[in-house]
Amino acid sequence: MHEAPLQPTASAAPRSTSAVAPWWHTALIVLLIVGGSVFNSRPTHIGALSAHHVQRYLTGIGVEWLLFLLVWWGLRMKRVSLAEVFGFRRGLEAWGEDLAAAAIFWIISLAILACIGILAQLLHLTSPQKALAALAPRNAQEILLWITLSCTAGIVEELTFRGYLLRQFAAPAHSLAVGVVASSLIFGIAHGYEGAAGMLAIGVYGALFCALALLRRSLRPGMIAHAWHDIFSGLMLALVHHFHLL
Repeated sequence: MHEAPLQPTASAAPRSTSAVAPWWHTALIVLLIVGGSVFNSRPTHIGALSAHHVQRYLTGIGVEWLLFLLVWWGLRMKRVSLAEVFGFRRGLEAWGEDLAAAAIFWIISLAILACIGILAQLLHLTSPQKALAALAPRNAQEILLWITLSCTAGIVEELTFRGYLLRQFAAPAHSLAVGVVASSLIFGIAHGYEGAAGMLAIGVYGALFCALALLRRSLRPGMIAHAWHDIFSGLMLALVHHFHLL
């Protein structure tokens, strides 16, 4: 009996294990990600997070789109289109399904992240909340830029980690599991400024995003959930900071 695919689309990008870029290019991408994480993890940098929000948000947006261009360049060298990697389906119905999938995913992932937070406290790992609260927006201009940065991160980071790195690291062993583990580890390391607990939680969060991309055969639900999570987290931390609860 013929089994219908999960998504009625010709794109099988999230499930493919073929390399999407030259390996030297992947090494460059990983080096830039890790180097940026080390730079942002410096105590002097973390201590100054609460200042110059507008400048930091604009810089973050620029860095994200630079990463987007670098990933696109790598894909282009292997003649892999962005459309193939994104796996988007057209139509309002497809958008509705992706929004529903993103909402369900976000609720489930919040519960999992809460459990990781409790575990981190039991292990006495450093909490990332103060560093995150220092980055949170505090006025209308910063809120608008924060939303822009969050949407940018949702698009670029899902393309980079769940579209590019997942497939690239799955290629040598023809194993999506290898791609999930490798891309999620790098995703966690990329957030070094959030401390050990933050990197652990985000690494697991990255694996959940991988599962969503593989299940839906599209990056769009992950992009929606990623952007919304960042927006929501920033605004909630801004409220917490405003009322001096953290």
